[in-house]
Amino acid sequence: MKKKIEIISILLVIVLVVILAILLTNKKKNEPLDIATEDSGIAFYYQNDSGGYTKQSSNKWGNDYILNVKSSKCNNVNNPANIIKWDSINNTVIMNTTIEANCTLYFDKKKSVFDKCSNKTNLVNCIKSITNTETPDGDGSLMYHTSTLSDSAADNGYRYSGNNPNNFICFGPGSESYNNGKSTTCPDGNLYRIIGYIPVYLSTGTSTSLIKVIKSEYATHDDLGISSEGTPYIRETYTWLKRVKELPKDGFYWNDDAESKNANVWDSSSLYKALNTNSNSFLKNLNSWADKIEEVQWNVGGSYSGELEKPKVVYEEERSTEEGFGASKKVKAKIGLMYPSDYGFASEQKSWKYELFWYDDSAYNYNGENNQNRENNWLYNAVNEWTILRYSDYYAGVFAVYGQGTADSGSNVDSTYSVRPAFYLKSSVTLSGGNGIDGSSNHPYKVS
Repeated sequence: MKKKIEIISILLVIVLVVILAILLTNKKKNEPLDIATEDSGIAFYYQNDSGGYTKQSSNKWGNDYILNVKSSKCNNVNNPANIIKWDSINNTVIMNTTIEANCTLYFDKKKSVFDKCSNKTNLVNCIKSITNTETPDGDGSLMYHTSTLSDSAADNGYRYSGNNPNNFICFGPGSESYNNGKSTTCPDGNLYRIIGYIPVYLSTGTSTSLIKVIKSEYATHDDLGISSEGTPYIRETYTWLKRVKELPKDGFYWNDDAESKNANVWDSSSLYKALNTNSNSFLKNLNSWADKIEEVQWNVGGSYSGELEKPKVVYEEERSTEEGFGASKKVKAKIGLMYPSDYGFASEQKSWKYELFWYDDSAYNYNGENNQNRENNWLYNAVNEWTILRYSDYYAGVFAVYGQGTADSGSNVDSTYSVRPAFYLKSSVTLSGGNGIDGSSNHPYKVS
């Protein structure tokens, strides 16, 4: 009996040792690489200006380089069993192995789709020169929406998608010093982001494509020339995903006359007037910069469906001329807001197959604790935010993007939400690039 107890005790000790070994091994897996020099068994090679690689004695990847996973090796084997990964959100290396491995890591310079555009290159021509379907640009892609691209708008437009692409420009009063090279910093209030190069109708009725941009930071009461009506709802759980420097402090009504028969008619709304026609409107406050903005026809008839489907379907509804949608109504203006489809297509491509509205978390992955649609959408900021689209089946209903990541019509015009003005740049607008100007928030494109 004593011998049996001893055997059992030995077996228990062995089991405990095995469990401890597994725990210690797993602890080393999938953790950020916390090493600085070659002494750790890691060799660092960084892409140089000629396209080759230069060996460095320590890591320096920061925000300027991205790991070339395909070329990197451990024990002279190209990424065996996919043990080397790149964390694009935190700009660091993750290794699914112990750091005792003998590894050679290759880092590429982060490239901008505008790198090949010289100073004063026409912005539209620069965008149109992108010929491949998916062009890496920062932590995101410029997607070419052809008819063969799955779940796309299929309109031959270009749209930025992904977590946080390099699509910043410096625009508006106060940006002059940066844009003429006298300053190296663009003021936060002058940062805008390129939604894409998108088909649109001019006020004359001519069909064309233009660069569409949206204000990077949220509009304040000074920007709009109207008083704030409170602070918009912020989903604190997801604020780590915000792509803005400051979460909004000012909230605004879509329309302050919620009882009128025209409550959700865009060109009758208080927000439309604050953006376009008031004496102290957003447009008026742009001064001479307003001349760089094109007047276009905004589709504002709305959608009769309160539950938005996937971005492609929403995009078609926004532009429908069918009587039931009411979307044949158009308003000629310079300043508007994003459409729900702009928000949907800002997610990475694999998310375009999902509906935008709140529904069953397991089936429609725009809500819940871990969804890539929200985490890889550069327009998402964990706040309630207005869109330009109205709910045509209810006189006071408007579509909004919500803090949890969904978009639907569950809001009345007198709700208090955040605002980011959007507009189309004239085709004559030019871009200054080069010399480190890569479209990132620290080095936005220079507009003149």
